[in-house]
Amino acid sequence: MVNEKFKDFEDAIQYHTALSNSKVEVIVTRNGKDYKKSSISIMTPLEVLSVIEIAGSYC
Repeated sequence: MVNEKFKDFEDAIQYHTALSNSKVEVIVTRNGKDYKKSSISIMTPLEVLSVIEIAGSYC
């Protein structure tokens, strides 16, 4: 079953889609609590923007 770890079906679809793509390193979501059992790193949109900002300062 697709959503064995998830209460929300859409979260399960997004997670399993990310798992099937080896290039995905992180899932960006405002609902991190929905991905507690994720084996993929989870970040909020603000965390991603911070990482981009920091990376940009090193260029």
